[in-house]
Amino acid sequence: MKFSVNMMKKQKYAIAGIGSTFNLAGASMERVRVGDASDDIKALRNDWAAVGNDIRWASGALKRSSESKVNRDDSKRPAR
Repeated sequence: MKFSVNMMKKQKYAIAGIGSTFNLAGASMERVRVGDASDDIKALRNDWAAVGNDIRWASGALKRSSESKVNRDDSKRPAR
């Protein structure tokens, strides 16, 4: 009995996988919101602002890392 239950589960998953590949159920009926050009402009502006913030943060982190390395290297140098 256990073998047939496992086989039925495998068949169920196989059919679901094949159905999703060929989209047998059709497209979803959810409504899609379509904005205008100003929505796109706002979204792009926000995206590029986020990119700029990430670059500024990374640049500052790199600078801080470089400065701390220089300070550590200076402390290891013997006095002249």
